[in-house]
Amino acid sequence: MPFRKRRKTSRMTRIVLLVSFIILAARLIYVLPGAIEHHKQKKQETVLPASSDK
Repeated sequence: MPFRKRRKTSRMTRIVLLVSFIILAARLIYVLPGAIEHHKQKKQETVLPASSDK
């Protein structure tokens, strides 16, 4: 009996970890385009003042 209980717990742990990983990956994919755009804007802001000082 204890063996079956441990097996079920192991299966539930795998399911929880899999769902957590899927959520984490989905959040990363969702945020990535905004982060890239933000990075491009920051890069432009640092380049523009340096060229106008000349």
